Amino acid sequence: MQQLTRNVFVETQIRGCSHGFVTTSDGVVTIDSPHKPSDALRLKAEVAKHGPLRYIINAEPHGDHWTGNAYFDAPVIAHEGVRRRILDTNMEEHVARVATFGPEEPKLLEGYRPNAPVITFRSGMTLHVGNHTFQMIHMPGHTAYQAAICIKEEGVAFTSDNIFHKVQTWLQEANPDLWLLALESLRRLDEEVFVPGHGAVCGKDYLSEQAAFIEEWKAYVKNAIDRGMTKDEAIERLTAMTDRYPMDVGQDGMAPSVMKRNMANLYDYFSGNHRSP
Repeated sequence: MQQLTRNVFVETQIRGCSHGFVTTSDGVVTIDSPHKPSDALRLKAEVAKHGPLRYIINAEPHGDHWTGNAYFDAPVIAHEGVRRRILDTNMEEHVARVATFGPEEPKLLEGYRPNAPVITFRSGMTLHVGNHTFQMIHMPGHTAYQAAICIKEEGVAFTSDNIFHKVQTWLQEANPDLWLLALESLRRLDEEVFVPGHGAVCGKDYLSEQAAFIEEWKAYVKNAIDRGMTKDEAIERLTAMTDRYPMDVGQDGMAPSVMKRNMANLYDYFSGNHRSP
């Protein structure tokens, strides 16, 4: 793992979301958990070297952020929408998909039960653990339930998937206008070091590039609608932006399907048919 400060450690180079942990004077707090069970167990062993795990904070509702919770014995904190989404997940389908991620995974998934949030917030929450302060701020955009997690004493913020740093951006259920507002909210944070949901650690200088890509997606989809394309036609004719950025780790070959899902969601958004999952 990459050590950002004396107390903040992050992992950005394995399949799933970028995640990490913070060591405090009263134990460890993790932010998100690995997608693959084998990676979760490796993280568990690493965390144990630094002290007892006190809490897990989940920053959003997609499975690459919470699947690994199950391999830790600690309470989970998240937006109330994250809890609802986890409890509504078809676990049989979810487990079957994760089992395809590698030869180690099927065995580790036997008897799988999610570790869903037991402490939830709506607009925000502050958690004090030892000598550290964790400020959770609801910032909808990539999903309706995104949160930024600020570690005040370290100058570090975990932005979740409101930032995809130099990798393809997933907009499959995004509200692009709220996302642009979230990026401005991130710009106003005191913290200067960002751990994105995907991609390497970055800073506020990347916010403009992330915003420009979302604006480009908006214009591209609006143009398709203005030209009278149906949703199916717009998806079928989608050619732009597939090669703009590489896919994140473990997502090789997924670019065409991700672009189609992005187009489908944004087409619904701009034609008035968008529904937040």
